[in-house]
Amino acid sequence: MRYSSLILGVALAAFGSAPAFASSISAATALGDFNAIIFGDATTSSDIEGASVIGGNFSGATVYNNPTDGGNITQPAGYGALTVFGNQTGNTNINNGGSAYIAGSHQTVNFNGGGGFYTAPPNTIADFQTSLNALSTQLAGLSATSTLPSAGNNEQITATPGANGIAVFNITAAQLSQIPSYIMNLNGSSSVIINVSGSSVTFNANDESGITGASNIIWNFYQATSVNLQTQIAGTILATGATVTNGNQIDGTLVAQSFNGNGELHSYGFTGALPGTTVVATPEPTSIALLGVGLTTLGLVRRRRALRAAKAA
Repeated sequence: MRYSSLILGVALAAFGSAPAFASSISAATALGDFNAIIFGDATTSSDIEGASVIGGNFSGATVYNNPTDGGNITQPAGYGALTVFGNQTGNTNINNGGSAYIAGSHQTVNFNGGGGFYTAPPNTIADFQTSLNALSTQLAGLSATSTLPSAGNNEQITATPGANGIAVFNITAAQLSQIPSYIMNLNGSSSVIINVSGSSVTFNANDESGITGASNIIWNFYQATSVNLQTQIAGTILATGATVTNGNQIDGTLVAQSFNGNGELHSYGFTGALPGTTVVATPEPTSIALLGVGLTTLGLVRRRRALRAAKAA
């Protein structure tokens, strides 16, 4: 009896240790698979090239369903080109066979290329928030390995990687605003983290290096409540507590509290290295499997005891 109870206890403990029927998502996966992750409302008059997750309401132009610039057309597992947890208003085009999930009401959604509406995704917007907030805090705590040059036209910003291959800049919003134009030099870094302190950030510097570093740079506006990007910028924009406004293209993933878009979002998912892994643990089917194994074993034990008792009789 003790053995049977132990087996059942282990099975029930495994079942109770994690919720069932979902997957997990890491910050790295989120930044690599999505072009826009907006926790609240988003409105844009310009195109979004890659998959987007909107936690609030959405009013937007065209979502192109490109995983990366020039890549094959695929969608992140369990998601379509557009995921909206609130309402959709206006006229939205979804191209290249992309699909959409809209939890609330919707007005006009045009599916170009064979897409359509799909069922609820495997995660909530809170899952994204937890993971990406943790990543922003983690990055903000890194020690600097690199410094900015003096502010001047076409200044070369040279990254200096640490022992782990990651280069870190820790600068202020005021320092950023003083740069008129720059050329980014990754200098062999696997990724470049630019931590920018300050609650209000305005960025007007001309990026003379084009898309250099688009998939390997993270601009971490970890204190910001307002980020105004008026010129082209390459790299992931991590502004988890800010309203982000752009007047030109962003070549990378955008993460923001809310978004007022006046420039395109180009799909260059983050592929650089991160210092550790930030994972949002959500329910997974392993628990059900463990319960099944435990109950099956319990049944076998009872059957063997019954056979032994019958033989003895």
